[in-house]
Amino acid sequence: MSFPLDALTPESWVKVAESDPIALLNDHAHCELKAAATAHSLIAKNPGHTELARALTEVVIEEMEHFRIVLDRLEARGGSLSEQSENAYAAALHKRSAATRKSLVLDRLVIAHLIEARSLERFHLLAHHASDPDLRKLFSELLPSEAAHQGMYAKFARQLAGRATADARIASLRALEAEVMCGLPPGPTVHSGFHAAAIENVG
Repeated sequence: MSFPLDALTPESWVKVAESDPIALLNDHAHCELKAAATAHSLIAKNPGHTELARALTEVVIEEMEHFRIVLDRLEARGGSLSEQSENAYAAALHKRSAATRKSLVLDRLVIAHLIEARSLERFHLLAHHASDPDLRKLFSELLPSEAAHQGMYAKFARQLAGRATADARIASLRALEAEVMCGLPPGPTVHSGFHAAAIENVG
């Protein structure tokens, strides 16, 4: 499976993620809530884009279903949902992209695409390399919708801004996303960072 990212997570991240499955699942549950909130906000702020609104309605429903599934897994392991905190990864993408931003809706779609793409890459690693069979099963089941979501956000970015404009912005923010990842500390969360020296591939 290929991923629309400029830097790929090293396989060694899986061991870091598995070192604290409660933290991983708690963070992932919050990621599902935030993904639903992002889709909901895009609907509310772009009411004239009917096709986008309908597609995002399905995303909201799916993300909340995934939240329930992950919450069940978290509680089955003796964990509980923590209070929500800022996602440093997403916050950095939004903050650092602002300086070159020409369209807020385009950037929100592109950043959502990149966040889903990074999640897809991490889910793929866990599905294929986690030693815990329950984690492998969970993330294998979530892979198809994650792949669909990242593709959907890119599709609508191109529809709304035009392919050339959208692709140029995707390329720019892909490079930024790689920089952000290299600057964040590693950890047992879906969007934890990795050191620049550990990057498996840059392309």
